[in-house]
Amino acid sequence: MIVEKASSTSLQNNMVQTTESKNTTYQNFLYQMPAIVVKANGDATQFGQSQLTQTNIDRYQANNIAQLLDHLPSVSSAGSPRPGGQTINILGMGAVEDVPITVDDSLKTFDKYRQGSVFIEPEVLKTIAVNKGPHDVEIGNGGFGGSVVLDTRDATDFLKPDQQLGGFLKYSRYSNNNQNTYSGAVFAQSPNKVVDGLVYYTKRDSGEISRPDGTKFLYSAQDQNTYLAKFNIHLTDEQKISLKAMYSEHEGWEPFAAKRDQDAVPTAADIERYGYDEAWKRRLVYRDQDDASYSLGYEYQPKNNPYIHLKAVLSYSETKQHDSRLPSVSGSSSLLGNESWVNYENTAFKLTNISDLKTNYGDHQIKVGLQYLKMKQHSLMYDKTNASNANYNYGYYEPNYMPAGDQQMYSAFVEDKYQVGDVTITPSLRYDHITNRGYGNLAPRYNDLSAGHDYSARTYTGWSPRLALAWQQNNHLTWFANVSKTWRAPRVDEQYYVQSAATTVPSTSQYLKPEKMLAIRLGNEINFDGLFQDEDQLKVRLTYHHNRGKDEIFRNRSVFCQAQAEIIAQGGSASSSACNGNYDHGFYRNVTGYTIQGYEAEIFYEQPSFFAGLTYAYIRGQRDNSPVNPWFAQKTWIEEIPPRKATATLGVKVPEHRLVIGWRGTFVDRHDRSILNTDNSVGASGFALPRTSGYALHNIFAEWSPLKNDSVKVNLGIDNLFNKDYKMYLGEYMTGTGRDYKLSVSYQF
Repeated sequence: MIVEKASSTSLQNNMVQTTESKNTTYQNFLYQMPAIVVKANGDATQFGQSQLTQTNIDRYQANNIAQLLDHLPSVSSAGSPRPGGQTINILGMGAVEDVPITVDDSLKTFDKYRQGSVFIEPEVLKTIAVNKGPHDVEIGNGGFGGSVVLDTRDATDFLKPDQQLGGFLKYSRYSNNNQNTYSGAVFAQSPNKVVDGLVYYTKRDSGEISRPDGTKFLYSAQDQNTYLAKFNIHLTDEQKISLKAMYSEHEGWEPFAAKRDQDAVPTAADIERYGYDEAWKRRLVYRDQDDASYSLGYEYQPKNNPYIHLKAVLSYSETKQHDSRLPSVSGSSSLLGNESWVNYENTAFKLTNISDLKTNYGDHQIKVGLQYLKMKQHSLMYDKTNASNANYNYGYYEPNYMPAGDQQMYSAFVEDKYQVGDVTITPSLRYDHITNRGYGNLAPRYNDLSAGHDYSARTYTGWSPRLALAWQQNNHLTWFANVSKTWRAPRVDEQYYVQSAATTVPSTSQYLKPEKMLAIRLGNEINFDGLFQDEDQLKVRLTYHHNRGKDEIFRNRSVFCQAQAEIIAQGGSASSSACNGNYDHGFYRNVTGYTIQGYEAEIFYEQPSFFAGLTYAYIRGQRDNSPVNPWFAQKTWIEEIPPRKATATLGVKVPEHRLVIGWRGTFVDRHDRSILNTDNSVGASGFALPRTSGYALHNIFAEWSPLKNDSVKVNLGIDNLFNKDYKMYLGEYMTGTGRDYKLSVSYQF
């Protein structure tokens, strides 16, 4: 599953717009949308895409990727403001398999228990593209919510015409947590422009984050170093080799559960016995984290051969965490013991070719591709309490809830973008062959065949057909539609999670079926250049999403068979014994279906002296039954569905002084739809999220280039201007962050 933008950069550069569209880039929108008035090479699969440019990224001055994406409609962050405590939710789906994330062609898949999934430093990024829904042929085995594509800075982003060597310096200051961020880069190209390269370094150093009431998220300080290196070699005018490498490191004392608030609080007795510092550290872990991404790319595009535009990418990524507790502490095995080592690795290769064919009956752009992906996860912990127990391998074993194993995927796809008149028809077909393999467990307790601990390989195969349609009704209005039917195999965690023989569901889940998705997207886009004056633009996009899932893979809890369910429905009490052994004995099972619907409205207007924007997103999601009782006779709300959200922006531009000043607001409705509204059983309560009140956050920003050559840039901002005290949705009653004054100054030479 290598995720990239659906069309290549050179293809996007060749988009042909109508004569009325001036192809102007309006950087002051909240975010960018791909060109919407296009001819032959328009990409109908990207109508649901939102893009953040370098201007947007610099303006937001975010601490993490989740903060950046939270401004987009139908996109939300979940977790905490702690380092590495965030996950991304798109269209109400936030699991790692539902929202694949790539950085410079490298897939990132960190799925550690109670941790976030995103660790990328925003300072090194130049663009972020968010694709909503499973409509991209290059994404297989999941991606039901969408995908996030991160591109880092390149030498060509800094180099001026005929410049051979240059540098970049940047300093940022955040008041909330006394954060200092230092960035520097050196970039160069050869005189003949055959070779160019960039080396970039960022250090983020902060104190603890403050809540609106002035209290601190204790042990939320951040000390992270990020290194980026990129090189391009233009072998000829038609061939290019690209090398990309990024590495970041972070360490310090932290609560084990990065996604949660302050749940590891020492007692008064512990503070009196051990002293304040040691009492706290007895509840924490010392975390050493490393994150790396590497890719090697080759591109070949003959100038006079429309049938060949070949791209090959080999990539590798790795994220690992080493946690350790004080030697005197006996760490719980449910929280990875006294010491743990977790490592996620992805090795991938993708080969694609795009051919342009012109016929008397329309133009075809045919894309074919092959993909290989191996996702490997290792986990090991030292459980001090079982150091003398042979059944637990004397304390060294894989956590039963984080099994070690790998998933390999071989894929092929074809897409035909057929343009006839003002209509684009884009059918595509993808085939995936996926094999899961468990590595077993060092502890005999969790490697017991009699308990159903079967770690053998399991293979899944299937097709994913998709169809995209676009009709440019006139120079200003385009209608679009997507229909996609896709699927995903169980992940290693879902297939090989085990418990001991003494439990109700002890075995691996070899019986799991693939989870399926039928997704529909409908909408239109309106684009007016010169609406009220020569240099203005209005963009409007209205979108409807409808995602229908089947055979959802969910934890096997509470009610295990229909006989047990019928007794409970009649007011009785029943356990798994009512099933007489006739039920799925794995920790995961396939339950029933669910439906997620989403509505989006996006309106942006910009002219030389001011700009304004408004977005609105409403998502509604329900399961056909209860996830802990598939025979439940009522629908239940999906907890991960975010509440209604609107964003607004208003700003003025003073071109003669190279100054931009603006306001941005985020308005979130109350979050009161819970599984407990219909199923208030004890089993369901374990999956319920706290209800939260609605809130409004106001931010202001300013951008100034004091020199005419734009070599110096200053960004100012105030987040949570009125210091609003609020609880974040999609979390376990997580408190929001307080007012934050932000300043950054950069100098390029």
